[in-house]
Amino acid sequence: MAHTGGTSEYIRCQTAMTRLLLLIIIAITFSGCVRPGDHPISPNCEWIESDHRTLNLATSADRRHLRFDAVTAEDMAIRWADQRFGHRPEYDQRRDECMETLFTGLAKSHSVDVSTVRHYSRERDVVLDAAVILGFAFVYALVAYRFAGRIRQRFPPGEPGFWVMALTMAAGVSLIAVLIGILGSIIIETFRLNSVHLSYRMSRIPFREYWVTLFAGGVIIFIFTALLRYYKWHGLKH
Repeated sequence: MAHTGGTSEYIRCQTAMTRLLLLIIIAITFSGCVRPGDHPISPNCEWIESDHRTLNLATSADRRHLRFDAVTAEDMAIRWADQRFGHRPEYDQRRDECMETLFTGLAKSHSVDVSTVRHYSRERDVVLDAAVILGFAFVYALVAYRFAGRIRQRFPPGEPGFWVMALTMAAGVSLIAVLIGILGSIIIETFRLNSVHLSYRMSRIPFREYWVTLFAGGVIIFIFTALLRYYKWHGLKH
């Protein structure tokens, strides 16, 4: 019976994470915005854009425009190299050369420095990243609270086994949540860019880059929910 309860909790966790993931993907897909992967690949790595105006990076709209163009240029270079050179030894060199050509053309098109374009290509969408992390954190907190309740039901008051189990589960559940978060973030990134050619860009995804910090945060959240469960139950008994 206990095994069935644990299995049902796990299924509910997976279902909640899946629903959150689908919600974010739907929001990205139907946002009405053009995505980097929608742009055709230039055969000779030439940056082509109808909007040649000088960008004023003091305004948020122009900064957003440059970031989108820079990310698009990087995506084009990766797709171009993937299609033509695959796993060949010259892949990295060809990709970087194409990217530099695209960055240079983009910089000339908007009268900005190439170094600025290169910097903007590495910038993340802070709003989307925050939404993903906070969304997963909210679902995780609910799941952790339910698991902590299961642990509390199995141990009598004052039993040290409660805290041993809580600490063990905190590490295990947090690790599983981080792994789910990494996988979910990769799927979201694929839809955000509309490109399966993520390449080295996967290392920039917060769930991968800061997984240790997120794991530690998950452990803390689980322990906090266990404390809530413990003192709530202890208060009811008294």
